[in-house]
Amino acid sequence: MNKRGQGTSAGNVATVIALIALFLLVYILLLPEADRNELLGIDTSIDGKDGEVTGVGDVLLSEFIGKVEPEDKAKKILHEISNVNLFTKEEAELITLSENVKVSKGIFSSRDQNLFFKIDNPDDVLKAELYLVVDSGEGDLIIEINGNEFYRNEVSGGQVRIEIPLGYLATANSLRISIGGFGMKEYSLREIKLRKQAEIKNRVARRTLSVDAKERAEMRSAIIRYSIFCDRNEKEVLTISLNDNLIYSDVPFCNLEEDSIELDSELFRAGVNNLDFETEGDYLIEGINLKTFSGDDDIPEYFFALNDDDFIRTRRGLNEIVAGFEFSLKDDRKNFILEINGKEINVDTTKDTELILLTEFIEQENLIRIDAKNSFEILEFKIILE
Repeated sequence: MNKRGQGTSAGNVATVIALIALFLLVYILLLPEADRNELLGIDTSIDGKDGEVTGVGDVLLSEFIGKVEPEDKAKKILHEISNVNLFTKEEAELITLSENVKVSKGIFSSRDQNLFFKIDNPDDVLKAELYLVVDSGEGDLIIEINGNEFYRNEVSGGQVRIEIPLGYLATANSLRISIGGFGMKEYSLREIKLRKQAEIKNRVARRTLSVDAKERAEMRSAIIRYSIFCDRNEKEVLTISLNDNLIYSDVPFCNLEEDSIELDSELFRAGVNNLDFETEGDYLIEGINLKTFSGDDDIPEYFFALNDDDFIRTRRGLNEIVAGFEFSLKDDRKNFILEINGKEINVDTTKDTELILLTEFIEQENLIRIDAKNSFEILEFKIILE
């Protein structure tokens, strides 16, 4: 009897264990993929981004790098630069010239009214109109601006709208209201207003950065990074100049995370440096920063380029660009900064292979730097087009 009881008890325990295992299996299968992978220790992230990158495709670059070590002699200085907003837009403004005006004409004298107003950038005015309300009047109402008559008519009452010839406008303007004809006449006017529609332009912007004499003397190179936002249909060229030297002129890809330009140290001067932006279009340029490099630098650099078709497909999200690393098995930790076109990606891994997605940082011509933070060996480094 005891043996049969022990057998029954062992069978119950096995059943309970099987049920628990089944429950855990069902629970794991019902978890979201990201949580399930984390629980099982499956790493599907690439530089912090979820993705199914295989590392299989056309090899654009393949290098045996060997041992890399930290470079302590290089020095970097970061200059933050304020945002730039370049635009051209139309804007309407209503200006009250006078609440009430009375003009009269007698047999021997007359009483005219002169109203004065200013217009900033009169050449940018697209349309100008004069509004007024006539409470009472007789005779010809005459209106001149800067000595140029543009209205003569008899108005008995009501609202009057008069378009002003743009060629008569100046920065400082004198509007004269009088009465024509013979005999005694009078006009009572109110709510005299000027409505102007103007083109508001902010097509040029200058930003400055200060480089001291020591930084300039030791400078080896520099890189400027920025993000551009605009309407995707924008077709106007954007130019960027550093100290009157053109460093960029193109219709940019808009709404990208970041772009960059490598700069020669010869473009800089000790003291104030001018960075000029100019366009006929509408562009918002944010996240502008300029980094200078000085000192000895033995950081490995690699270059690769995309043909026109692959570059367009990559920009449209149809291709992926992946950096693939194979490390020596004898090294445990691999800590380095992968810099592509000035954008830094921090890598800290103990794996023997690593795939890093680069698509969002890709230009048609690309420069990659590997800045090691500890000593390790890279057996193979590849750039792959998937």
